[in-house]
Amino acid sequence: MIDLERKRELYRLQAELCQTLADPTRLELLELLGEGPRPVKELVRATGQRQAKISQHLAVMRQRGIVVAERVGTEMHYSLADPRILDACHVTRQMLVDRLRRQHALAQVVQGE
Repeated sequence: MIDLERKRELYRLQAELCQTLADPTRLELLELLGEGPRPVKELVRATGQRQAKISQHLAVMRQRGIVVAERVGTEMHYSLADPRILDACHVTRQMLVDRLRRQHALAQVVQGE
């Protein structure tokens, strides 16, 4: 029974992680942070989003252990807590690309009828 409880807790935590990633702005931030640590103002500039929105997303990702923050002078710099998170993002993106290719191929067949 303990093993089942541990498994379910692991599933819950995994679902929480996936839920955290299920936001386009957060995925964009992860991609940017994959290039290296960045201050908030640079993330704001790169995304074109309001600072308040970016700060909220970063706070959620920090709370969930996806990013870490470090004060550098007067600025907060963010970086990935574990770069393997990008691997997960790349796998899901490739799955999406593959699905879109299949749909496109099917649309081509349907149009040719």
